[in-house]
This record gives sequence, structure tokens and C-alpha cells, in this order.
Amino acid sequence: MYLSLLYFRDDKIERMKHFRLIKSEFVGGYMLTWIRKFDLKKAGYVSCSIGIITIIVHILVIIGVLPYLWVNGGRSESFSAAQSTSFSSIVITVISILITLIASQIIPVRLNRFWGIAISAFLIVTLPLSFIGIVSQFLGTLFEKCAMSIVTILGFCADTRIAFEKRW
Repeated sequence: MYLSLLYFRDDKIERMKHFRLIKSEFVGGYMLTWIRKFDLKKAGYVSCSIGIITIIVHILVIIGVLPYLWVNGGRSESFSAAQSTSFSSIVITVISILITLIASQIIPVRLNRFWGIAISAFLIVTLPLSFIGIVSQFLGTLFEKCAMSIVTILGFCADTRIAFEKRW
């Protein structure tokens, strides 16, 4: 009698696991489970490293080491226009690095439910913009196609992992 009850209970647990698996695959949970297998902090370090590489490239444009026609798709009409665009990109990248440090829990900050949902929504909404960034890198100059597209793809993968962390 005890064995049959134990078997029934185990069978019920297995059926529940199977139901959860089917349910999670139905709503795209299998992909989320696969994405969440990667370590959150490692994704944060990769994303911050990508941001630092981007900042270095823009600093090299500002000081004149890299030709300004190599970045921004070669659309900058003058060196001063490229400098202002690079400066804006540096500011945006620094802000995104700070958000990444908080979202990937490298800097531990306790977030209440509202801020957890707000950061998750912000990161998920900006993912399509990152994908547009990948496309624009492939449509840009040879430097952007060969070097910066790889950097952008790695950043997109890390940002995807950070964006789909449950924070509430």
C-alpha cells in the first residue's frame, strides 16, 4: 500500500513537471529558461566590457587616432560633427554601463517591485534598438562591419541575458 501511494505521488509530480514544461514551452518559457542558464554577473561583465570598448573607440575618434570616417557609418561631414556624435555616444554608454551594473547585480541594490519591473521593461524595450544597432553596423563602414559588428553582437547577447532576469 505504501509503495503504491509513493508511486502515485511520484507519478503525479512527474505529470506536473511535464505540464509545466509544456506550459512553459507554449509561452516561450523554454527559450527564457535557456537564456537564464547563463550567469547573470558574467553577462554583466561582458556587457560592461563591450561598453568600455565602445568608449575607447569613441575616445580614439575624438583625439584623432581613428579617422572619423570609420565610425557612424561614415556619415559625419566633418571632424567636429564626429566629435560631438562621439561625445554623445560616450555619455549614453556610461549611463548604460551604470544601468547594466545595477541590473546584473554587480552593484547590489535592493529594488522594490516597481523599480524591478521598470528596469526589466526598460531593458526589454531597448533590445530591439540593440538589434537595429547590429543591422546598422553591418550597413556601415568596413571597420564597423569587421570589428564593431562582433562587439555589438556580443553586447546584444549579454544584454538579452540581463534583460530577461526576473527582478520582482
